[in-house]
Amino acid sequence: MKVNLGTGAQNSHDWERVLAGDYSSPPATPDWECVQGALALGDLAEPLGFDGIWFPEHQGTPYGMTPNPIQALTYFAGRTERVSLGTFVAVAPWWNPVRLAHQIAYLDILSKGRYTTIGIGRGVSKAEFDAVGVPREESRERFNECLDILKLAFSGERFSYDGEIFSFPEMSLRPAPFSDDLFSRIYSSSSTAESLEILSRRGMVPLFVGNKPIWDAGLEVQKVNTFRAEEGLPPCQPKNVMFMYCIPENIRQGGLLGEFEAKTDEWIYTANRDVNVHYGFADASNFKGVKGYEAYANREATATAVLAESVQGDGTGGVKPKEKKGPPGYHASNLLIGSPEEIFKKLKAAQEACSFSEVTIVPQFGTMPYADAVESVKLFAKEVLPAVHEMEAPLHAAALPEKVQA
Repeated sequence: MKVNLGTGAQNSHDWERVLAGDYSSPPATPDWECVQGALALGDLAEPLGFDGIWFPEHQGTPYGMTPNPIQALTYFAGRTERVSLGTFVAVAPWWNPVRLAHQIAYLDILSKGRYTTIGIGRGVSKAEFDAVGVPREESRERFNECLDILKLAFSGERFSYDGEIFSFPEMSLRPAPFSDDLFSRIYSSSSTAESLEILSRRGMVPLFVGNKPIWDAGLEVQKVNTFRAEEGLPPCQPKNVMFMYCIPENIRQGGLLGEFEAKTDEWIYTANRDVNVHYGFADASNFKGVKGYEAYANREATATAVLAESVQGDGTGGVKPKEKKGPPGYHASNLLIGSPEEIFKKLKAAQEACSFSEVTIVPQFGTMPYADAVESVKLFAKEVLPAVHEMEAPLHAAALPEKVQA
């Protein structure tokens, strides 16, 4: 099975300053240092034997700071020769679709066809939509029209488009891409049942980013393949993104497990806090009455309450968990944390539950220092990656359409 390395710039320690609205001083850690840390992780991918490098798209908050993942991947296209490239995900409603098509095509040329996972999504964060001046109420229409336009643009033919939001005269994609199958490389990320069905019936293959239990994701794959069967399409396998931290076995043997668990608890708690606050999940008013986001409107806590309930100051300007509860977020079944042997077992079980064809590991999250992530990646590459490369990644019977199973 193929294993990719996903990275993005997190300035997680800065959330307390941002939530307090204290902009009288800059972040304690400059953003550029976080970006350099993310790029350093990406530089490990090819020499350590990973199969690809992936980036997200986020801007405007301390979370995932990569305002243009295609730009970041272009940087790595010039620094590598072998690895594939992927996005998890480019947020389609923030783009002019023709400009997005041209940038994808240009990266395809520069990398000689290595942009193999064009992950796209609809976006959630009110702050990010506001920052780029796009109404969230239009996100579904913009996303659907973007898919229409990408399909036309990658067809190799001259095309035009006249939709509710976008209208383009007849044109050609110039420069034309290196590859002739770009549209088939598009994977979609969805968080609602309605979006999942719409995209599945359009032939989109899902991309899961750790926001649900792995067995629930497995049930969604079955739903996807049921919808596809009803449309006359063959079954598919998703791609998954999972968070990873690998520790030497001698930590357990040396009696240092408690220290390790305290650190990882903090990183998980702060990662979950970051997700809740960045996306606005902690405040239901961010979604109430917003077309297309009804499924998010049942959140009740406020952003500051989520922070207060999940973390407290550690006396050094950092944070530490108060108790085991904390904010909702990445499910434990998507966290590959432990010794090399434990991680391999978790990864194998996750593939059996979800039938993903390949996996992207994200080795830095929350307040984890990038130096710790680097050591974790090196250990994973040495002790786990060879075994995962030998592991099969089949489509299991439980992921087939219901009628086929019966």
